[in-house]
Amino acid sequence: MPRRIEPFAPGSLVLLRRKAGLTQAQLGAAVGVSARQIASYEQGAHAPSPRRLRLMARALKTSAHELAGVPAGEESLADLRRFAGLDRVDVVPLLDAALPAELGRVTEWKLQALETGRAVTAWSSGEALQEVIPALAKIYRVPVRTVRRSWFRSFPEQGHLLRAPRTPGTPGRQQGQRRAGSGAWEELTQRQRGYLVACFREDQQAESRAGESRAAGRDPGQAAKWRRIPFTVRADPAFTGYTRVQERLRAEGWHDAGAGATLHALARRGLLRVSEDEVEVFPLGFVPRVVVEMTRAGRACARAGLGERSAGRTRGDLLSEWLWTALVKVAEAGGAGLAEDALWGRAKFYLGTGYRPGGTLSRGFIDCLPDEGDGRQEGVYRWVVTAAGRDHIRHHAADYRELYPDIAADAAVERVTDN
Repeated sequence: MPRRIEPFAPGSLVLLRRKAGLTQAQLGAAVGVSARQIASYEQGAHAPSPRRLRLMARALKTSAHELAGVPAGEESLADLRRFAGLDRVDVVPLLDAALPAELGRVTEWKLQALETGRAVTAWSSGEALQEVIPALAKIYRVPVRTVRRSWFRSFPEQGHLLRAPRTPGTPGRQQGQRRAGSGAWEELTQRQRGYLVACFREDQQAESRAGESRAAGRDPGQAAKWRRIPFTVRADPAFTGYTRVQERLRAEGWHDAGAGATLHALARRGLLRVSEDEVEVFPLGFVPRVVVEMTRAGRACARAGLGERSAGRTRGDLLSEWLWTALVKVAEAGGAGLAEDALWGRAKFYLGTGYRPGGTLSRGFIDCLPDEGDGRQEGVYRWVVTAAGRDHIRHHAADYRELYPDIAADAAVERVTDN
């Protein structure tokens, strides 16, 4: 069953009120209602208005999310409005003033349509979404990405519109990171550069191993775990040996007793994160271990100093090699689609219609739909390329041919072009 448009968790209200040490009458006075009305809320007979929900959350020193029983990151468009303490009639003049006239007048009907999952024709283009979503974010006082995710939850077919291409001539995130990385590299001493590069090389090895696991259909786990690189074990090397980072540093002549000061200098600049855990070493038992993790700024700094680019990411609007391979595989299957279990690994989360692990918006280039062929079987699903996926292949086929010449994609491009 779909969740109600205006959810409320009466049980949470009871627990939070008692935790705050307030009676129903005291809470009612803070909200501007009677004790009887609070009792009605706690019994689930009524749900508070957006304004009262906001006042109640403030009085109980909690969030509207908790009172409504809606986890952060799973808000609907209606939830965002309610949690901002606004009725639709409050939003209409604010949104109308924020949007250009060519998008038409804002009405309560349009807002109601959005909140109940019915697309508004005037707001169904990429250009319109670039206006409407930031305007709603400002009115609801939430990040733009929060509204974008809620919008996509209501209109998954518009996923490709929500990933608007970067305006030509505007520096992309990676270009900005390279510039910042170059400046940071110039400020480092030779010793600090040597340490950063050694950690960077191990980080890239870990990333390569994780990519191989994904390609083989195995989950490498969270990057926060496999990017943690052992730097040193605080014990006699006769028992522990040297870590791979230490071996690199020894080969370059940088490994000595001043490692701690160098690591913390890099950490202060935001290029590394340094932490400690424990590891079991026979026959010593558990001993402390220093672990380092490259930050995004650290990788950008190392690449700038080495004159390297991020592999497979020369353009922000293009796919990595393994994702392009997966998209080609689905496209080659044509209208009949690709068997659900024929697309293994995590590519389906990054290409499919929906959210990938971690709650990030996916690309919406493929979708898994029920088999509607002549030999249709109940419960059988197949992967097909969406309209957004076909457009992407048509527009970037030449780019991919140059970027990944070893991937044969002519048949996929031909099938997409014929549709």
